[in-house]
Amino acid sequence: MKISVCMITYNHENYIREAIEGVLMQNIDCDMELIISNDCSTDTTDAVIKEIIQSHPKGSLIKYFFHEQNLGMMPNFIFALKQCLGEYVALCEGDDYWTDENKLQKQITFLDNNKEYAGCFHNVLVINEMVPDFKPKPWREYDKHDFTQLDTFSKLALFHTCSFVFRQRFLEFPTWFEKVKSGDMALFSIISAKGKLRFIDGIMAVYRKNERGVTSGQKIIDYHKNRIRLMRFFKVHFGVYQTHLNEIIAYHRKEIIKTYKKKVLSIFKIK
Repeated sequence: MKISVCMITYNHENYIREAIEGVLMQNIDCDMELIISNDCSTDTTDAVIKEIIQSHPKGSLIKYFFHEQNLGMMPNFIFALKQCLGEYVALCEGDDYWTDENKLQKQITFLDNNKEYAGCFHNVLVINEMVPDFKPKPWREYDKHDFTQLDTFSKLALFHTCSFVFRQRFLEFPTWFEKVKSGDMALFSIISAKGKLRFIDGIMAVYRKNERGVTSGQKIIDYHKNRIRLMRFFKVHFGVYQTHLNEIIAYHRKEIIKTYKKKVLSIFKIK
């Protein structure tokens, strides 16, 4: 197997079809499997996936797992990754989708020809369904193409999950990996410890912000708390970057304080 696409999903009935079809439309000159791990969705996600498996011309590429009990995001993510048999692994969560039919081939070709790289990624378009008249924008701007593990320790993820392809042999699951809540950033850091990461030009996917994302003040606070916890894990396991990680922790602490202040001022309507 050349490449496995890892897709986790939970209550994505409005999005999962687009996510799956973005994978199945890929033009590649090698064999592929799509691993879908459904964490006991309570909506019609399961029915949509089964219908696609039955009706789509490439439905046989899908290996589908439905958990009868909810595992939680990280255990489901780890389970799905462990099912991937390909030389390479690509990621796409159930509410994101790919827009370039040649995306995988571009990334596979690069990794085939550049053995010193552990993985590669590209830019994505961010859309926000919760903000009226939101104008789609790129995830971020990049001023270079080669990135190291240090670059993955950032305030905002270096790249979005649905853009990443990496060498499966570098996949490992240290005990601390199961305890983090930012599984994507943790995975980026684990893989980048094995080699450089390459930014490939082009916007080839969409990251969709929806009602399940970080919206309320409390969720924003939880987001920054989770980032602090993750950086503390990194301090223990990637100690050479202590100074840099401390700076990121300080940043997230300031953001928590800023958010708390906004909440208090809002309560008392102080401007």
